[in-house]
Amino acid sequence: HRSTVCDDISCGGKIWDDVQWGAASKTLAFVSTSRDHKQEWFRVADAASGNVRTVFTETAPKFFESGNGKANWKYLPDSNEFLWFSERSNWGQMYLYDLTTGKLKNQVTHGDGNVTQVLRVDEKARTIYFVGVGKEPGRDPYFEHYYSVRFDGSDQKLLTPENADHDIAPSADGRYFVDVYSTPTQPQTAVVRDSSGRL
Repeated sequence: HRSTVCDDISCGGKIWDDVQWGAASKTLAFVSTSRDHKQEWFRVADAASGNVRTVFTETAPKFFESGNGKANWKYLPDSNEFLWFSERSNWGQMYLYDLTTGKLKNQVTHGDGNVTQVLRVDEKARTIYFVGVGKEPGRDPYFEHYYSVRFDGSDQKLLTPENADHDIAPSADGRYFVDVYSTPTQPQTAVVRDSSGRL
């Protein structure tokens, strides 16, 4: 096992990256990465038997990295799906796959710019909350902004409208998030918003 965001099992030292348990700890999803970070295997293990099934594989021509400091994929056994990050369009986007067949259902995020971190997935509402860069025309492409988008790719919304770099911390239940934003010439401002972006 090698992470999609570093060369080790644990990149931050406190969590085991690229490993997610299913309900009641019956299954374990994990991603294996080749030594050169060009080949990825998304696999699901049965915790009782130890049987491992390869669901999906992706090859990157240069280097695969699923996110900036955080693995950007999500195991969704309750809906028989998984979310996957890929740069196949030359931008880092999210895609929804069938867990049984490994077949693509649809692209979730669109347009210019990269998804850098998926911070929350609301499975009931079928909504993803993510940090992105380079998605706002005319703004510094390194400024991070926070977005929501439906699993089917519809209704992508900018939740942090200020033309600044945003540091986001969602609440545990996802109803709110702290947004600390600034620019090189503007000091930090900290606000609390609800999940729709309302101040």
